[in-house]
Amino acid sequence: MKNPLRTAVLLALAVLAAAQVRDPLPVPDLPGYRTLKCDFHMHTVFSDGEVWPTVRVSEACAKDSTPSR
Repeated sequence: MKNPLRTAVLLALAVLAAAQVRDPLPVPDLPGYRTLKCDFHMHTVFSDGEVWPTVRVSEACAKDSTPSR
């Protein structure tokens, strides 16, 4: 080990790079149905956000909810 600082930096970068890899959970379609995966995570006054959940619902309703094909 000629340079322990260089080794530590390279090791830290390798760990950070490996942490960015996502292995998504496979969700199969059921016969006759199309499975959709959604992320319902949101920030409101009940966590670290600045708005009420009703504002987030209004934002979602204001967006075009028609799925693109």
